[in-house]
Amino acid sequence: MSIKIVTDTDGFLSIQEDWERLQELDDELTYYSTFQYNYAWWLTFGEDRNNKLFIICCSRDNEMVGIAPLVIRTVDKKIVKCHVLGFMGKGDYFNFILHSQKGSPVAIIKEIFKAIEDHSDLWDKIELTHLATDTSLLHFLLRHDRYNPSIKYLTSCPSIRIGGWDTAAGWDTSGINVKAKKKLRKLQQETDYQFKMVDCRQSGDIYDRISNVHKQEKAYLHEQRGRIDRRSLFEDQKNEEFYKRVFMNNDQVIASFLELKDSNVMIAYQLFFLHRGKLYGWNTGYSPDYAKYGVFDVLMLETIRRLIEQGQVTDIDLGAGSYPWKFRWTNQFTVMYSLQMWNNDRLHTRLYRMLVKGKGILKYLNRKTAVHS
Repeated sequence: MSIKIVTDTDGFLSIQEDWERLQELDDELTYYSTFQYNYAWWLTFGEDRNNKLFIICCSRDNEMVGIAPLVIRTVDKKIVKCHVLGFMGKGDYFNFILHSQKGSPVAIIKEIFKAIEDHSDLWDKIELTHLATDTSLLHFLLRHDRYNPSIKYLTSCPSIRIGGWDTAAGWDTSGINVKAKKKLRKLQQETDYQFKMVDCRQSGDIYDRISNVHKQEKAYLHEQRGRIDRRSLFEDQKNEEFYKRVFMNNDQVIASFLELKDSNVMIAYQLFFLHRGKLYGWNTGYSPDYAKYGVFDVLMLETIRRLIEQGQVTDIDLGAGSYPWKFRWTNQFTVMYSLQMWNNDRLHTRLYRMLVKGKGILKYLNRKTAVHS
């Protein structure tokens, strides 16, 4: 096998055809590993000088059989900088893109990690997150003496199985959150709402509408619920730029939402990426004016009903995070792990870790002093 490492935007574009060919052949691939999604991320965040492309391409017999979509991020602590090798993009699932029919996935992954180790002078830490349980990549890492000790549990991604439901039984029996049905009836009685599900190619103004709702929800949680930790991803300029790129004429970005019939005021929404018959949920929001109705549960019910009727989607992935509300809808989930391994052979790395540890000790001592003063 031969290895090529892509480090610039022109090189990124030059592998588009191979990447898109491989993503059709890789059974493990999710939307977060597609060329379209990752290139949109790079066009936005690649402008940051602290992000350096490090896409490892593996070929056999002059045919590309594996791609590791990586970047090296520089974390600047002023005194010492840390160079972290990890996946590019934002998402709940990350993976290498592999042509397993052209050879053993383990053999391809092994070559990719050999390239990573051969360039260990460029990174202080490997940080590969959101590795799903059933992937070849995680299996390789777990069976490897060097990497296994650095594998840690990260989170879970609950999911709702749609494909096996009978249309009538699935809607009317215990397969559905019972309390949510009561909320639906109350909202039906007290408002004149309608449910819609569209892709972002069909609705040009959808981005602005959901952005406004999410910002209103954040302000409400700050002021009324004391949730000062709450942020809106639509208030960050770079995130705005990235998500607008993703939304643009993209029929794989799906929005389901509730709105008032007479005024088109949006009550609640949920955003998904559609890939291979599966919806990957990645953002939700609701209008504070309708918080008392539990409108997100209503939206979930309406979404499930529509998907059952259409019969084209097999699963709804509720995204990363083991929150109680997700498990009120399902008992199915995928466990996610991360690889976080320091390159302790580098003096630079050891100095950085000492600095971080020292700062942690100082913070702890300051807190203890404040408690006893």
